Amino acid sequence: MLKQVEVFLKEQNSLLLTTSCGKNPNLVDCSYISEGLNLFIAGVQNSIFVKQIQYNPKVVLTIKKSNTTIEYFGIAKIVKSHPKKRQFIEKLAKKDSLSPQGIFGIVLIKVIPIEIHIPEKDFREEIKENKPSILSNLIQTLFSQIKLWLDAIRFPFLSVSVLAVLVGTAVAFAENSTFSRRYFLLAFLGIALFHASADLFNDFFDHLLGSDEINVQKTPFSGGSRMIQSKVLSPAKVLAGAILSLMGCIAIGLFLNFRVEGNVILYIGLAGAFFGIFYVGIPFKLAHYGLGEIAIFLSFGPAIVFGSYYLQTEQFSWNPLFVSILIGLLITLILFINQFPDYEADKESGKKHLVIRMGKKISVYLFIAAMAIVYSLLIVYVLLEILPLISLIVLISLPLPIKASIGLWKNYDDYLALIPSLAMAILTCISFSILLSIALFVSPIL
Repeated sequence: MLKQVEVFLKEQNSLLLTTSCGKNPNLVDCSYISEGLNLFIAGVQNSIFVKQIQYNPKVVLTIKKSNTTIEYFGIAKIVKSHPKKRQFIEKLAKKDSLSPQGIFGIVLIKVIPIEIHIPEKDFREEIKENKPSILSNLIQTLFSQIKLWLDAIRFPFLSVSVLAVLVGTAVAFAENSTFSRRYFLLAFLGIALFHASADLFNDFFDHLLGSDEINVQKTPFSGGSRMIQSKVLSPAKVLAGAILSLMGCIAIGLFLNFRVEGNVILYIGLAGAFFGIFYVGIPFKLAHYGLGEIAIFLSFGPAIVFGSYYLQTEQFSWNPLFVSILIGLLITLILFINQFPDYEADKESGKKHLVIRMGKKISVYLFIAAMAIVYSLLIVYVLLEILPLISLIVLISLPLPIKASIGLWKNYDDYLALIPSLAMAILTCISFSILLSIALFVSPIL
């Protein structure tokens, strides 16, 4: 009977594809190419069914011809290598009128059957060699869920905030030669949860206000995680993830506040929670009133750097506050340059951040000036002995902001050409924070 199914599949060229992630099903008509019982379909990377397949490869295909219907339960996987990959993509893209969309190209997807059902003939057969074992299925599901949530919180971008913890801890070590590994690790985890919570709240409220739905200029660094728009996560799950992350951060913060003198950590945590939730959250919507940059600067600069310093020393000092200006500006500039690709969508949704208020051309000058201020302040701090002389090794990173600035100058109105500059802004913050931390940690022994 399976041989007849192969013939049936070869004679047809279109199917109805059902994908699902969580409780978010999606239906789409696709053309296909068959190789025996295996089928190939194509899709644009940002299409809903492609995104869902990345996290849940189980699909259902329905293929009809006159009075015969094949229900095909399969496992889908994006093809990385195949002798006819290019040929298949070209053929399927032409049939389905597919074309690349910005940074998103066309991918080839292979579907292998695990069960085939023909209701009219009362036929059902499992393809046992393709069916994963219970254990491998559980492992795959677990890793898919981990990957899903890491992508939802934009895990790589947590580095800029947790490195601020490192900088604050390094300032404490340089001044007092004190280092509590437990406090450092707890602060590291707490700030990671805070950043994750802020990103999830941002995605939820941007969906609620409609800005992500109308944003077609997605880059790897801007435009949100798109988990809601891709029907990978429901708005309710994103909100739940944000609340749980924030609760984890609060729990760590309350523990740390209990262990150190005063309520400094409590006050910092309350301010950070306010800025994280209401950056775009109702009713304050700080970003909609040109206050988003200030919120980011305060919460990711002084709050994290000084808070991390205080955890180690339990005392006040101006030095970590001075240093926090550098880190706060760099993290704010990441947000600032990412507002260029989001300009049209943000403007339409009523988010009036600085780039919209000042215009793109003036904002380019502001970005360059702010980067110059960061590196100039570094030198001033060394001259004033706020930072040790070895801190000048941070100047090694100077080519990165220069490249970011030149790229922004040339391509501020071309979001695709601007992508390298977005990357350079992030790398500037990361390299600056790491080099400065190294300098501060080694300075007591020089």
